[in-house]
Parts: sequence; C-alpha cells; structure tokens
Amino acid sequence: MNTDTKLIQFIDALPKAEHHLHLDGSPDWHTMHATDPDLFPEPPPSWEADFRFVDFEAFEGYIRKYAVPWLTSAERFASTAKDIFSQRIKENVRYAEVSFAALAVERSGVDIAETASAIKSEIPDGIDVRLYIGLHHKKLEGDHDKFLSQILDSPHIDGIDLHGPEEFPLQPWIKEFWQAAKLAGKLTKAHAGELTGPNGVREAIEELGVTKIQHGVQAMQDESVVYLAAEEGVSFDVCPISNVKLKAVSSLEEHPILQLEKMGVRCTINTDDPLIFGNALRDDYLAVSQGLGASASQLAKFARNGFETASMEESKKRIAYTEIDTLLREFEAQ
Repeated sequence: MNTDTKLIQFIDALPKAEHHLHLDGSPDWHTMHATDPDLFPEPPPSWEADFRFVDFEAFEGYIRKYAVPWLTSAERFASTAKDIFSQRIKENVRYAEVSFAALAVERSGVDIAETASAIKSEIPDGIDVRLYIGLHHKKLEGDHDKFLSQILDSPHIDGIDLHGPEEFPLQPWIKEFWQAAKLAGKLTKAHAGELTGPNGVREAIEELGVTKIQHGVQAMQDESVVYLAAEEGVSFDVCPISNVKLKAVSSLEEHPILQLEKMGVRCTINTDDPLIFGNALRDDYLAVSQGLGASASQLAKFARNGFETASMEESKKRIAYTEIDTLLREFEAQ
C-alpha cells in the first residue's frame, strides 16, 4: 500500500467538522443532470484543476447559471440539504455549518421561514448542523427590515454570515444587525480577507465582534491583523481549493494556512462551493498535504480545530478528540 493510499484512508477516517459550506453552491450536479439533462448537460468547467476565475463576478455568474435555476422552491432547498448531509456523513463529518443566501431566497420568491424549516427537517442522525443565512453587504432588494426581522424570529436559523463581494468599510446597518443578532442568541460570522486584503478582517473582528472569519487568507498581507485574530481567539474557516481557483492566493504552494496556524490562528479546512469547484472535503485535506507538505499530525490538528470551534456538546467533542488522537498514533506507527 503506497503512502498516498494510507494518507487518503487516514483522512477519510478522521472525524471532521466543516464550517464553511454554502448550500447555494453545493447542489449535487449528478442529481441536477439526471433531473434536467437539457438545462444541466455538463459539469461546470471550473471543476478542472487548472481553472481560475477571472474575478468574483465571474464566480457569481456560475452561481446564477447552475444554482439559481435549481433552487426554485423550499422543497429544492430541502432536497439539496439532504444530499449535502448524506455526503458529509459519508466523509465522516460530525458537525457542519451550512449557509444559504438571503438574496437567493428573496429572488426565488420562497418563504424564508418555510425554507429554513425544510432544510432543518432533513438533518439526519449522526451529524450536528448549524444553519446560517448569508447577507450581502448591500441591503436586500425588497422589504429589507421585514426580512431581517424574519431572520431574528426564525427558530430554524442558528446564525448569520456576511456574504458576497467584500465591500469595506461596513455599512451601519450591518453593524447594527450583527449586534441585534447576538442579542437574539444567533451565532455570527463574516466573510473577509478573501479578495480585498486584510483590512476587512480587522473590521469584521473589531466592528462586528465575530470570532469566525470565512477565508481570512489575505490577512497575511498585514501581520498585525493576524496577531489581532490570534489574540482575540478568532478562527479562520479556510477553503484551499476555492482560494486557488478564485485567486485569493496565487498558488496552492503559497497558501498561508500553515503560517496562520504557526502564528496562533486556528484554521479549519472546508470546501466552500463543491458544485462550482468540483471538490470533496478529502480533496481539500489532500491539497494541503500535497501542496504544502502538511504532515498527518498537522492534518489532524486542522480536524481537531474544527471541533474546538464548533457549537456542539462538549461530550461529542471529546469523543472526536479521542478518535483523532488514536488514528494519528496508528498512522504514525505504520
């Protein structure tokens, strides 16, 4: 058995938590193709390993082309969620934070409360799920304040995330709503440091008070921002393959995830938008190993980080830690 096979088996066996997963970017293409082969005749070209998006607008064009025509009802959101959860269980994911975009819900005309309830109804045994709704920097197109109230009132929405093109400084309504969401008991996070440098990361930490940054990789352009994140206990939910294809980093070999860990920022490994990037969680773990030379011990640390930063019962976390430690000892003994 060669080293790669052993490593793949090790990655597959690791208990994992995924913190950065967009439902809108995760419908199963094979299901889409089987259901409507005329509308979805071929997988997205972005599945190719050497594919690079020109810019974020081009990426959003893929979402409009593939995801928007598919997610047309609460039932479609629910069936997509069911596929996502099934795949995560196969990958030994015990905890997942899944987001769906408020703008997509608004444009599709489906009811937010009904959609959130439908998604939550598909959660199977064996995985803990926290459902986030993603808000863009710009206000919603319809009754913005009414929509925000629905988010706060929904028992099925666990948290809020800041999505879309990064536009800083933050608008006042964003700061106000993140504070209101915290007071309502919602979890909070924000996308920052993906494509517009480190300042957004600093602002999300200092102005929104979040302790979870989605991506964050460009914080490395300003070490003071990295140390701020470390001092505040902020974790970065990183998506290596997505970061390369969206050119958040110039290449996998220059990805800063190992440096961020060394500087005290806990990082997790995630897929982002598997429909668009053509990746499974195993692929992103392998990318960190093969592209950066990360050891099995370092991969195990990323898996452990996923549970340390999860909103789940401590008893379940301890079970995962024990399994991770045992798997690592067995792998290193081979």
